[in-house]
Amino acid sequence: MTGTITPIGVGTAALHAKQATAGAPLDLFADPGDTNAPIVFEPPAALTGGAVEVWLIASGSADWGGCQVWISTDGSHYALAGTIYRGARQGVLSASLAAAGDPDITDTLAVDLTQSQGQLLSGTQADADSFVTLCYCGGELVSYETATLTATYKYDLTYLRRGAYGTAIAGHAIGTPFARFGPNDPSLFRYSYPASFVGQSVFIKLPGFNIFGQALQDIASVSAYSYTLAGTGGTAVNVLANLAVGVDQDWGVLSTSIAGQADLAWVTAPTSSDINLGTVS
Repeated sequence: MTGTITPIGVGTAALHAKQATAGAPLDLFADPGDTNAPIVFEPPAALTGGAVEVWLIASGSADWGGCQVWISTDGSHYALAGTIYRGARQGVLSASLAAAGDPDITDTLAVDLTQSQGQLLSGTQADADSFVTLCYCGGELVSYETATLTATYKYDLTYLRRGAYGTAIAGHAIGTPFARFGPNDPSLFRYSYPASFVGQSVFIKLPGFNIFGQALQDIASVSAYSYTLAGTGGTAVNVLANLAVGVDQDWGVLSTSIAGQADLAWVTAPTSSDINLGTVS
């Protein structure tokens, strides 16, 4: 018998073409990049329910997946206050916006969201009137009906409700900070602080991590941002004005956050009025 005998179990695999790589491999430890300069503000009492709060909006570049929020009262010793896991739709005004009446059906709010690669969607006029499409614009709260894409990450917003929740209507220059947000937006960081902190400056550091939750930045390597607490989110009570029209003042339990104010001019309140400072706890 002639021929080649191949032992059982020995063979050569068939040759197949190798599939080309679809792209660069994922880097689980990609550098997240620095967190963008945040928007820090204190909303009116209508949004906080009378609580004394400071709100923070932050975002980052393409590999940025969120950041930790560290707060200090002296700029040296920081404590972890929380974490932001999703970036906000944050940017700047790409054209100036004039002060106007409300509703504003004449002006266009032009914004550039390149820094956060954000996207804006249109709503209805009812959404704008109900502040569903709420935005921060240089301290003024604004809502809109229509968002028109004009270029990559750039939008024109029209039918504007100005001065939402009693914020001051003002003119805003090119480069004014802008963000689309809502009170229940997961990218919005809300921090309650004791009323005794009103008037103090706090320092904020935002070390970022990447979209895989890795490569957290060293807190010592990131910039600190300062903010002076104003207490504007607390319930404002004009004591003497209320007494002057015969309204008694009951502030509830003293642990309730409240920012009282009074004009210490001539007191003309009725002698029958009183102030109930609540229960001392």
